[in-house]
Amino acid sequence: PLPTSVSASASASNDISKKLDSEKVKNELAQVQKQKRQQQKHHKQQSSSKKGKKTKHIKPPPKMMRYCTQAMIQWDMIKEGDRLLLGLSGGKDSLTLLHCLLEFQRKLPIKFEFEVCTIDPMTPSFDPSPLIPYIDPMTPSLDPSPLIPYIASLRLKYHYIRDNIVERANVSGKNGQVVTSLCSFCARMKRGNLYATARKNNCNKLVLAQHLDDCAESFFMSLMHNGCIRSK
Repeated sequence: PLPTSVSASASASNDISKKLDSEKVKNELAQVQKQKRQQQKHHKQQSSSKKGKKTKHIKPPPKMMRYCTQAMIQWDMIKEGDRLLLGLSGGKDSLTLLHCLLEFQRKLPIKFEFEVCTIDPMTPSFDPSPLIPYIDPMTPSLDPSPLIPYIASLRLKYHYIRDNIVERANVSGKNGQVVTSLCSFCARMKRGNLYATARKNNCNKLVLAQHLDDCAESFFMSLMHNGCIRSK
């Protein structure tokens, strides 16, 4: 048998170890409960903010508005009573132009209307469907991507069109083969959809967010890859 002093020391050590383990478990449980409370609080805040959240009109920078205004006046782009159709891809250029047009509607003395159209080519490399949550359908019974919903709060007529362009490209080339240039074919099909949508909705002008950088890029791509000097 162990001496009394050694036995008492071992017992005290075991008690201390158990006490430390229990305190550690309590601290861990308290930390987990605290994290859960924080997550629940954060979730409630997000839910409440989403319920009352509205799409805000983003005011473009003055420099950008100045350039857009100069171009519009120089080329007489928008006239009284025009009905425009904006091609919206979801990129920074088209979204910027969307808010520039909204700012023009607020400030210009002329009155015009514009609608928005997105062409979904149904390919994994380009998916504009994240725009759909930005949209409020006309009625709850409609599909999440109807032809004519409305952009929430902005109250703009919106056309989300799905067209399996890539699948058609596989049989639209010479003798029913794959097209030689998928990018060119996709661009033509998208433009055709935009024209058809504009005619169907009595829009007399098509608005695209293409700029000089895009033109220069298209020019050099045609020159280097196709051996042609052109910008389309």
